[in-house]
Amino acid sequence: MRRRPGSSSLAALLVSATLMLGACGAADPDAAAGTGAPASSDDAFPVSLEHAHGTTTIDAKPERIVTLGWMAEDVVASLGIVPVGVPTNYAGEDGYSPWFSEYVTEELDGELPEIIEVDGEGEFDLEQILALEPDLILAPHSGMTEVQYERMSEIAPTVPYAETPWLSGPWQDFTREIGTAMGESELAEERIDQTEETIAQTAAEHPELQGTDFIYGVTLWEGETEMGIYVSDDPRVQFVEQFGLVISPSLEAATEDAEDFAGGVSLENLDTLETDVFVAWEGGAGRTDATLQDPLVSRWGPIAAGTYYVMNDKGFAMATSAPTVLSIPWVLDEGFLDDLSSAVAGGAVIR
Repeated sequence: MRRRPGSSSLAALLVSATLMLGACGAADPDAAAGTGAPASSDDAFPVSLEHAHGTTTIDAKPERIVTLGWMAEDVVASLGIVPVGVPTNYAGEDGYSPWFSEYVTEELDGELPEIIEVDGEGEFDLEQILALEPDLILAPHSGMTEVQYERMSEIAPTVPYAETPWLSGPWQDFTREIGTAMGESELAEERIDQTEETIAQTAAEHPELQGTDFIYGVTLWEGETEMGIYVSDDPRVQFVEQFGLVISPSLEAATEDAEDFAGGVSLENLDTLETDVFVAWEGGAGRTDATLQDPLVSRWGPIAAGTYYVMNDKGFAMATSAPTVLSIPWVLDEGFLDDLSSAVAGGAVIR
């Protein structure tokens, strides 16, 4: 049974949440019980953030924030504002991740925001966004094109990815960037410190993971001939590293030609990937079975040895793929490291 955040080692993160607010208002961090958190300062503005499509200047503290892409809604909520619009999160049947829903409704006493519609071509519903009257659009972990950025910027100041689509660096930097955009840099540092403490405490309970080589990938569709694996700069890879595991030395060579967050290795060359444990998420129903039953994959070192951990659970997959100050405590409290430890010991885990 999952422990409630308030009764576990994660209590510090949630107890220091900001106090009650409506779906589009800002909370006063000083008012939260037992936090002593500094209030935001309007003196922080204007602020300018550089990114792949130029520079965005935010003139005043935002109160109506739309988030796009991944992860930003978690950080915005953790800093005291319920976004007015968010993307669909596949971790939840209702389009919201469980950690975001719990934080908004229980810690901020707010209402869940509107979900932004996206068509089959990846285009956002601009009219819907315009109707929400945002004063800031945050998409620092996204694939927002320059054209989309220009259109969004006509609605409100918009912050897309820094350099590469779907690569936003360590979750700490991601949190700091949003904290700067919101005028909540000090509170962002508090959230980072609290989450890092939770990581350290949980890692200390699993010394057996120290120094273990790993590769993080995605399962195959039946008939696929390449295994998808994530580059060392991807957030999910950096997340696993924080628990003492180390990236397999064979990963860099295998992904040196990757242009973004992932590369592919031919199944016939899987033996060039040497790793103690293989961590993966199921990219679609049935893909785990297709992967494990593939004759080439089944002979690969970590699969044959049973040192693999496949996350079919959508919450686990999203929480580790898009780590944030909200999703990290949630997935650790749900037993992520316990599962990983079992896999490293040869007790293959399919979650």
